[in-house]
Amino acid sequence: MTMIIQQLVNGITQGGLYALLAISYSLVYGVMNMVNFSTGSIYMLGAVGSWAVCNFLTENFFLSILVGFIVGFIAAFILEKLAFKSIRGISRISSLICTIGFSQLINELAALIFGKSTQGMPAFFKQPAFTVCNVTINYLQLVLMATVIIILVSLQLFIFKTRTGLAIRTVAMDNTTAGLMGINVDRTISIAFSLSGACAAIAGVAGCIYYQSVSAYMGWSPGIKAFSAAVFGGLNSMPGSILGGYLMGIIENFGVQIFSTGYRDVISFVVMIIFLLVRPNGLLGKKKITKV
Repeated sequence: MTMIIQQLVNGITQGGLYALLAISYSLVYGVMNMVNFSTGSIYMLGAVGSWAVCNFLTENFFLSILVGFIVGFIAAFILEKLAFKSIRGISRISSLICTIGFSQLINELAALIFGKSTQGMPAFFKQPAFTVCNVTINYLQLVLMATVIIILVSLQLFIFKTRTGLAIRTVAMDNTTAGLMGINVDRTISIAFSLSGACAAIAGVAGCIYYQSVSAYMGWSPGIKAFSAAVFGGLNSMPGSILGGYLMGIIENFGVQIFSTGYRDVISFVVMIIFLLVRPNGLLGKKKITKV
């Protein structure tokens, strides 16, 4: 029982980070029909921004989250305007290669400026909160869970309860018709893309605080795992991506317990392959019908 509760808590905490990254993939895929593999690099930029705040300004968790949001939003906005806007409508393989190329560029620039060595992060909220079945849960885990849930709920309310969110959903369904209805498609795509970057960067802040380390290449593995989680839950479904992220975190932690830590990265890819073969649209994803 102790092991089950411990891995469940670890899985929910880690799954929240995957959910934030997975919903970043879902937002971009919805409005641009493109998989953005630079998401992991924006995750890294959020972590580096958090590290800079803690080292040069003040060790404040909530200020780090705010800076991560700003860094991710601006970085994604610039990327969309300078690069991804020009590749709308081209073949998927070309856009895919473009996102991978920009991801590598961002990583190398960060390594050049920030350095290739791993830097430490200060510990936040390490005090034990309570103990259940001999499993001690600290305040950091509770704060991270609450932060992720608040952000995910706020994003869902924004997408489904506001006029801008309605515009994003309309563009996701048919951007040509949305333009004819008077919706500014370019601005709507920029907002969605920027929000996806903000989510990825906040996940990076939470990840570097949780693991207490930052490096220029830290975003690749979480980015790929989150993509697996988005495929697992449904790449074209935001609730599905959130569900996939949490399930991926839980499955990964229980898998590590059953097998070994050496199989941590393999588990996410196995899950993705299985669902691509058995249910390509994911748990909550729907088949996209194209009218001709």
